[in-house]
Amino acid sequence: MPFEGFDEISSTIIGYLTAAGWKQTTRSKESEVPEFVSNNGRMRTSIFQHISDRSLMLTLVDIESGDYLRFEVRYEDSVELLLGILAAWHQHVTIENFGIMINEIAKQVPEVLSEPIDGDVDTPWEKIVPEA
Repeated sequence: MPFEGFDEISSTIIGYLTAAGWKQTTRSKESEVPEFVSNNGRMRTSIFQHISDRSLMLTLVDIESGDYLRFEVRYEDSVELLLGILAAWHQHVTIENFGIMINEIAKQVPEVLSEPIDGDVDTPWEKIVPEA
């Protein structure tokens, strides 16, 4: 069951990212759950809105190597700040500068968690502490 306010958040995400040039996935259009992709030639960025809470999964894939990083962004009431950062960065994010973008996000939202690099399912996701 979706969290209270899910429809409003979904509408905000869909409107904002569509206007910023992101592509909504076919699955998203059919399910009405926000899922978007942006590809700037160096990095593919995707987001997927969780149904159960005010958070989304952010995945960054280096196109050349196929390596990826995944983050859970718990934005609570900061969805528009998050979307503004994603819209500003999606055409410019690279493997060399993604950390700056993640730091900006971590400064604006309550919590950002990073998936363990080793992929061990028993290893907890690590909280990102923003730098000053």
